[in-house]
Amino acid sequence: MSQQRTQLSVLLLASAFAFLACAIDQGKSSLSVSAQEWDKLRGPVVPHDSFPADCTLCHEGDNWTTIRKDFVYDHAKETGYALVGSHEGAECLRCHNDRGPVELYSVRGCAGCHEDPHETRMGSECSSCHSQTNWLVKDAITQHARTRFPLVGAHAAAACFACHQGAEVGRFERVSTNCVDCHQADLVQAVAPDHRALGWDTQDCSRCHAPAGWNGTGFKHSTFPLTGAHRTQDCSACHGTPAVYQGIPNTCIGCHDNEYNQTANPNHSAAGFGTSCQQCHSTSGWEPATYAHTAWPLTGAHRTTSCNSCHGGGVYNGTPTNCVACHQTDYKTAPGHVSGNFPTNCQACHTTTTWQGASFTHTGITNGCSNCHLPDYQGTTNPNHAAAGLSTQCQQCHATTTWNINNFNHSGVTRGCVVCHAGSFNPNETREHQKPGASQNCQWCHDTNDWDD
Repeated sequence: MSQQRTQLSVLLLASAFAFLACAIDQGKSSLSVSAQEWDKLRGPVVPHDSFPADCTLCHEGDNWTTIRKDFVYDHAKETGYALVGSHEGAECLRCHNDRGPVELYSVRGCAGCHEDPHETRMGSECSSCHSQTNWLVKDAITQHARTRFPLVGAHAAAACFACHQGAEVGRFERVSTNCVDCHQADLVQAVAPDHRALGWDTQDCSRCHAPAGWNGTGFKHSTFPLTGAHRTQDCSACHGTPAVYQGIPNTCIGCHDNEYNQTANPNHSAAGFGTSCQQCHSTSGWEPATYAHTAWPLTGAHRTTSCNSCHGGGVYNGTPTNCVACHQTDYKTAPGHVSGNFPTNCQACHTTTTWQGASFTHTGITNGCSNCHLPDYQGTTNPNHAAAGLSTQCQQCHATTTWNINNFNHSGVTRGCVVCHAGSFNPNETREHQKPGASQNCQWCHDTNDWDD
């Protein structure tokens, strides 16, 4: 504990000195003196005896500290070199003094005036990282992306000295990019599961973890892809505590035998259901189940029918697949089915969508129409088939296409026309029909070919 406190104290002290050094080395001093003045925090005034002998060009009064208020010097105009950033507010004497002609230093670039704290490890082009405004690194993340270790996730927010010891004073040594070299302490603390006990201390951390943080692992569960509800389960739910990662079954029943045995609607065990849970269930949840009813495909209304409607009592083996086995009551109560001796292959007329709208194929049927269509016969009023005593052999007049098209064969019919053709007799404007007591024996005037004959 004492060693850790000592290290922390040293770190804080180094940070304080670094802050003070930066404050002193900024273009403008802490006192914000004018460029023609000298910040006393820097110590004695830099000798400048080589300046012009006429001191009144800059000084006034009876002391050397008072600078003329009207002193103006256009550096860009007079020298052809414009001062930008922090250089614009720097004291003149920091560059112009008795050390020698400023040209000798300017040709060296930044190093002519500024000591290289990096000791040439970062190259000689200061402008690649710094600007003339301050010493802060511009686009540090982008700069680091050009190295062999781009900063992403939590690494982008970490202090430089967390990885580069000596970074506080500008020294950046080449460091290892192996996770464990920096995160040894994290490895020791990783006990759920125990990384070292499982031999994970020599493996690449990125196999499971992402730079965003230790939690929310990115382990590629390739041997058993995690989907649905499996994605949100804690590792211990399958691997137990203490964790076991070898020999874990990858079949559904290997983990979910309790769910299988406890399911009562329907009772999976009693019904002899297989243990390949994925045939009915998905990893999103046990409900809803989507059993592939391949032995007898479910279509129409069968798709929404409860399993118990067909598999009463939980019996799933030996269930009949013919319609009438389940729909015997529907067959018996349907008009004309029993009396007409209709076959029980319901699909000949009906679909699984609904009983209504049957589409019976009349191909090959030439008689017996009234077995199905007796209600149509009895309900017909134009003409009234029952009152007229018309034959129930519907095919004599009608076709299987529609009731309205008829092909009645008049052969042998010699009287009783008005029974069917009263509608043609009554509104007729023919003079003979309008006479009182006009005969309704149509055959006296007309024949079966045409009314006009």
